[in-house]
Amino acid sequence: MTDEPIAYIGGAQARFVEAVLAFRRWADHYPVGQRSGEWECDYGEWPAITTTFAAFLDSGVPQHWSAPIVELLLYILARDNEVEVLKRELMAKPAHLLALARLAPHSPERDARWQLADALGSDEFAADEVEPLLEQFFHDADEYVSRRALLALARRRSKRSETLALRAWSTEHEYQRMAALDALSAVNSPLLPSYLDLAQRDGRQYLVNFANSLRAKPASEGSE
Repeated sequence: MTDEPIAYIGGAQARFVEAVLAFRRWADHYPVGQRSGEWECDYGEWPAITTTFAAFLDSGVPQHWSAPIVELLLYILARDNEVEVLKRELMAKPAHLLALARLAPHSPERDARWQLADALGSDEFAADEVEPLLEQFFHDADEYVSRRALLALARRRSKRSETLALRAWSTEHEYQRMAALDALSAVNSPLLPSYLDLAQRDGRQYLVNFANSLRAKPASEGSE
Protein backbone atom coordinates (compact mmCIF):
# COMPACT_ATOMS: atom_id res chain seq x y z
CA MET A 1 0.00 0.00 0.00
CA THR A 2 1.21 3.48 -0.78
CA ASP A 3 2.56 5.66 1.99
CA GLU A 4 1.99 8.82 -0.01
CA PRO A 5 -0.03 11.52 1.78
CA ILE A 6 -3.71 11.54 0.94
CA ALA A 7 -5.31 14.91 0.36
CA TYR A 8 -8.34 15.13 2.63
CA ILE A 9 -11.32 16.60 0.80
CA GLY A 10 -13.84 16.30 3.59
CA GLY A 11 -14.47 15.09 7.08
CA ALA A 12 -15.97 11.77 5.99
CA GLN A 13 -12.91 10.94 3.92
CA ALA A 14 -10.56 11.97 6.72
CA ARG A 15 -12.35 9.75 9.23
CA PHE A 16 -12.33 6.81 6.79
CA VAL A 17 -8.61 7.21 6.09
CA GLU A 18 -7.87 7.49 9.81
CA ALA A 19 -9.86 4.30 10.56
CA VAL A 20 -8.15 2.29 7.83
CA LEU A 21 -4.67 3.49 8.75
CA ALA A 22 -5.36 2.60 12.39
CA PHE A 23 -6.18 -0.93 11.26
CA ARG A 24 -3.05 -1.00 9.13
CA ARG A 25 -0.89 -0.02 12.10
CA TRP A 26 -2.50 -2.80 14.15
CA ALA A 27 -2.03 -5.32 11.33
CA ASP A 28 1.63 -4.37 10.88
CA HIS A 29 2.26 -5.50 14.46
CA TYR A 30 0.25 -8.72 14.20
CA PRO A 31 2.66 -11.70 14.27
CA VAL A 32 3.08 -12.98 10.73
CA GLY A 33 3.21 -16.57 11.95
CA GLN A 34 -0.29 -16.22 13.43
CA ARG A 35 -1.95 -14.75 10.33
CA SER A 36 -4.19 -17.62 9.37
CA GLY A 37 -7.92 -18.09 9.03
CA GLU A 38 -9.87 -15.16 10.45
CA TRP A 39 -7.00 -13.25 12.04
CA GLU A 40 -8.30 -9.86 10.87
CA CYS A 41 -11.42 -10.43 12.99
CA ASP A 42 -9.26 -9.99 16.10
CA TYR A 43 -9.22 -6.25 15.47
CA GLY A 44 -11.47 -4.54 18.00
CA GLU A 45 -12.43 -1.44 16.02
CA TRP A 46 -14.28 -2.93 13.06
CA PRO A 47 -17.47 -0.99 13.90
CA ALA A 48 -15.54 2.26 13.40
CA ILE A 49 -14.28 1.02 10.04
CA THR A 50 -17.80 0.06 8.93
CA THR A 51 -19.26 3.38 10.04
CA THR A 52 -16.60 5.50 8.36
CA PHE A 53 -16.65 3.33 5.21
CA ALA A 54 -20.42 3.81 4.84
CA ALA A 55 -20.20 7.52 5.60
CA PHE A 56 -17.43 7.96 3.03
CA LEU A 57 -19.50 6.22 0.35
CA ASP A 58 -22.39 8.54 1.20
CA SER A 59 -20.19 11.63 1.04
CA GLY A 60 -19.45 11.76 -2.66
CA VAL A 61 -19.41 10.14 -6.07
CA PRO A 62 -16.81 7.62 -7.28
CA GLN A 63 -15.60 10.00 -9.98
CA HIS A 64 -13.93 12.01 -7.21
CA TRP A 65 -11.98 9.08 -5.77
CA SER A 66 -8.22 9.47 -5.96
CA ALA A 67 -5.92 6.55 -6.64
CA PRO A 68 -4.75 6.39 -3.00
CA ILE A 69 -8.37 6.33 -1.80
CA VAL A 70 -9.20 3.48 -4.20
CA GLU A 71 -6.20 1.62 -2.85
CA LEU A 72 -7.48 2.06 0.72
CA LEU A 73 -11.00 0.96 -0.26
CA LEU A 74 -9.68 -2.23 -1.85
CA TYR A 75 -7.25 -2.85 1.01
CA ILE A 76 -9.87 -2.68 3.76
CA LEU A 77 -12.47 -4.57 1.70
CA ALA A 78 -9.94 -7.38 1.32
CA ARG A 79 -9.31 -7.46 5.07
CA ASP A 80 -13.07 -7.93 5.67
CA ASN A 81 -13.11 -11.23 3.80
CA GLU A 82 -14.86 -13.34 6.45
CA VAL A 83 -17.82 -11.27 7.66
CA GLU A 84 -18.18 -9.28 4.40
CA VAL A 85 -19.91 -6.31 6.02
CA LEU A 86 -18.16 -3.83 3.75
CA LYS A 87 -19.24 -5.78 0.68
CA ARG A 88 -22.85 -5.43 1.80
CA GLU A 89 -22.35 -1.69 2.26
CA LEU A 90 -21.14 -1.51 -1.33
CA MET A 91 -24.03 -3.60 -2.59
CA ALA A 92 -26.41 -1.05 -1.08
CA LYS A 93 -24.80 1.55 -3.38
CA PRO A 94 -24.66 -0.10 -6.82
CA ALA A 95 -22.95 2.81 -8.59
CA HIS A 96 -20.12 2.78 -6.05
CA LEU A 97 -19.84 -1.00 -6.23
CA LEU A 98 -19.61 -0.97 -10.01
CA ALA A 99 -17.06 1.84 -9.99
CA LEU A 100 -14.81 0.05 -7.51
CA ALA A 101 -15.15 -3.25 -9.36
CA ARG A 102 -14.01 -1.59 -12.58
CA LEU A 103 -10.87 -0.41 -10.81
CA ALA A 104 -10.13 -3.75 -9.14
CA PRO A 105 -9.03 -6.32 -11.77
CA HIS A 106 -5.36 -5.34 -11.57
CA SER A 107 -5.33 -4.78 -7.82
CA PRO A 108 -3.08 -7.07 -5.76
CA GLU A 109 -5.95 -7.46 -3.28
CA ARG A 110 -7.23 -10.93 -4.20
CA ASP A 111 -9.79 -10.94 -1.38
CA ALA A 112 -11.27 -7.71 -2.70
CA ARG A 113 -11.42 -9.02 -6.27
CA TRP A 114 -13.44 -12.13 -5.43
CA GLN A 115 -15.84 -10.22 -3.19
CA LEU A 116 -16.50 -7.68 -5.93
CA ALA A 117 -16.99 -10.43 -8.51
CA ASP A 118 -19.47 -12.14 -6.21
CA ALA A 119 -21.34 -8.88 -5.57
CA LEU A 120 -21.74 -8.26 -9.31
CA GLY A 121 -23.89 -11.39 -9.52
CA SER A 122 -26.87 -9.29 -8.46
CA ASP A 123 -29.59 -9.05 -11.10
CA GLU A 124 -29.88 -5.35 -10.25
CA PHE A 125 -27.26 -4.60 -12.90
CA ALA A 126 -27.81 -4.65 -16.65
CA ALA A 127 -25.92 -7.37 -18.50
CA ASP A 128 -23.84 -4.93 -20.53
CA GLU A 129 -22.76 -3.18 -17.32
CA VAL A 130 -21.34 -6.14 -15.47
CA GLU A 131 -21.01 -9.27 -17.58
CA PRO A 132 -17.91 -8.16 -19.54
CA LEU A 133 -16.35 -7.22 -16.20
CA LEU A 134 -17.30 -10.57 -14.67
CA GLU A 135 -15.77 -12.33 -17.65
CA GLN A 136 -12.58 -10.36 -16.97
CA PHE A 137 -12.67 -11.60 -13.37
CA PHE A 138 -13.25 -15.12 -14.68
CA HIS A 139 -9.89 -14.92 -16.43
CA ASP A 140 -8.18 -13.78 -13.22
CA ALA A 141 -4.98 -15.69 -12.46
CA ASP A 142 -6.32 -16.55 -9.02
CA GLU A 143 -8.46 -19.71 -9.11
CA TYR A 144 -10.86 -18.55 -6.40
CA VAL A 145 -11.53 -15.19 -8.04
CA SER A 146 -12.18 -16.99 -11.31
CA ARG A 147 -14.53 -19.44 -9.68
CA ARG A 148 -16.57 -16.77 -7.90
CA ALA A 149 -16.92 -14.83 -11.15
CA LEU A 150 -18.28 -17.90 -12.95
CA LEU A 151 -20.79 -18.54 -10.18
CA ALA A 152 -21.85 -14.88 -10.27
CA LEU A 153 -22.45 -15.08 -14.02
CA ALA A 154 -24.47 -18.25 -13.54
CA ARG A 155 -26.65 -16.60 -10.89
CA ARG A 156 -27.42 -13.93 -13.46
CA ARG A 157 -28.33 -16.66 -16.01
CA SER A 158 -25.77 -15.09 -18.32
CA LYS A 159 -25.56 -16.43 -21.86
CA ARG A 160 -21.79 -16.70 -21.33
CA SER A 161 -22.15 -19.07 -18.39
CA GLU A 162 -22.21 -22.30 -20.39
CA THR A 163 -19.15 -21.45 -22.51
CA LEU A 164 -17.16 -20.33 -19.49
CA ALA A 165 -18.25 -23.36 -17.50
CA LEU A 166 -16.73 -25.58 -20.18
CA ARG A 167 -13.50 -23.58 -19.97
CA ALA A 168 -13.51 -24.03 -16.20
CA TRP A 169 -14.02 -27.77 -16.67
CA SER A 170 -11.09 -27.94 -19.07
CA THR A 171 -8.69 -26.69 -16.37
CA GLU A 172 -9.06 -30.10 -14.66
CA HIS A 173 -9.01 -28.31 -11.27
CA GLU A 174 -11.44 -30.08 -8.95
CA TYR A 175 -13.09 -26.94 -7.58
CA GLN A 176 -13.25 -25.37 -11.03
CA ARG A 177 -15.06 -28.48 -12.21
CA MET A 178 -17.48 -28.23 -9.31
CA ALA A 179 -18.17 -24.60 -10.23
CA ALA A 180 -18.68 -25.66 -13.85
CA LEU A 181 -21.34 -28.17 -12.79
CA ASP A 182 -22.98 -25.57 -10.57
CA ALA A 183 -23.08 -23.08 -13.43
CA LEU A 184 -24.48 -25.62 -15.90
CA SER A 185 -27.16 -26.49 -13.36
CA ALA A 186 -28.02 -22.84 -12.67
CA VAL A 187 -28.63 -22.09 -16.35
CA ASN A 188 -30.42 -25.41 -17.00
CA SER A 189 -27.85 -26.37 -19.61
CA PRO A 190 -28.67 -29.48 -21.67
CA LEU A 191 -24.99 -30.37 -21.25
CA LEU A 192 -25.36 -30.95 -17.52
CA PRO A 193 -26.20 -34.71 -17.62
CA SER A 194 -23.15 -35.53 -19.71
CA TYR A 195 -20.90 -33.50 -17.42
CA LEU A 196 -22.36 -35.19 -14.36
CA ASP A 197 -21.31 -38.46 -15.97
CA LEU A 198 -17.85 -37.04 -16.62
CA ALA A 199 -17.63 -36.04 -12.96
CA GLN A 200 -18.32 -39.62 -11.95
CA ARG A 201 -15.52 -40.80 -14.23
CA ASP A 202 -13.20 -38.13 -12.84
CA GLY A 203 -13.57 -39.89 -9.50
CA ARG A 204 -12.34 -37.21 -7.09
CA GLN A 205 -14.33 -37.28 -3.89
CA TYR A 206 -15.61 -33.72 -3.61
CA LEU A 207 -16.46 -33.54 -7.29
CA VAL A 208 -18.32 -36.86 -7.26
CA ASN A 209 -20.21 -35.91 -4.12
CA PHE A 210 -21.20 -32.58 -5.63
CA ALA A 211 -22.34 -34.24 -8.84
CA ASN A 212 -24.46 -36.66 -6.82
CA SER A 213 -26.05 -33.75 -4.94
CA LEU A 214 -26.99 -32.11 -8.24
CA ARG A 215 -28.48 -35.36 -9.53
CA ALA A 216 -30.61 -35.56 -6.39
CA LYS A 217 -31.84 -31.99 -6.68
CA PRO A 218 -35.49 -31.73 -7.81
CA ALA A 219 -35.85 -30.28 -11.27
CA SER A 220 -37.85 -27.34 -9.89
CA GLU A 221 -34.88 -26.32 -7.71
CA GLY A 222 -32.53 -26.23 -10.64
CA SER A 223 -34.70 -23.70 -12.44
CA GLU A 224 -35.18 -21.30 -9.55
